[in-house]
Amino acid sequence: MRLTITVIGALALMAGAPVFPRAQQKSISSHPSEPLMAYLRSYLSQRGRVAPDTTTRITSVDVKTYGGNAEENIVYVSGQGWCGSGGCTMLILEPAGSSFKVLSKVTIVQLPIRLLPSVSHAHPDIGVIVSGGGIMPGYEAVLSFDGESYPRNPSLPPAREAAAIQGKVIIATTKNSVPLYE
Repeated sequence: MRLTITVIGALALMAGAPVFPRAQQKSISSHPSEPLMAYLRSYLSQRGRVAPDTTTRITSVDVKTYGGNAEENIVYVSGQGWCGSGGCTMLILEPAGSSFKVLSKVTIVQLPIRLLPSVSHAHPDIGVIVSGGGIMPGYEAVLSFDGESYPRNPSLPPAREAAAIQGKVIIATTKNSVPLYE
């Protein structure tokens, strides 16, 4: 069975189609867990950027399918203090006991956010749009995990510009975002 999946995956890659491990991503943006929301409120307030308009879009990615250890949460934070002319902030959180820890904080992220079929250090590569803030025309950048974190800024190395990224959109819009402070 494993050989069959590998052969099918290899054939799909040769044909140019992206291959994604089964059950790798589930959207939890409409009902994030209270511990996750509590962690986000605490994290954001510790950085002095608490605004009533702060909202999040959250998607959970099972990095075990890539050889990693746990499920991670990709969080797109928008609102006053978390966005600028180049985009908003993306947090990548991983479980830490009964709480979470920030694996990466990436600034100037424009939507959509894509999960790419390529993998670095047992974590999926992530594609984001870089545009605005003086960057014209925009382009899609690839963020690769270096063993400790993802690049903090998609417009600077080690992030890299990519031509024609194929990947699964995991956060497309801020529609249906969850307010942090109700």
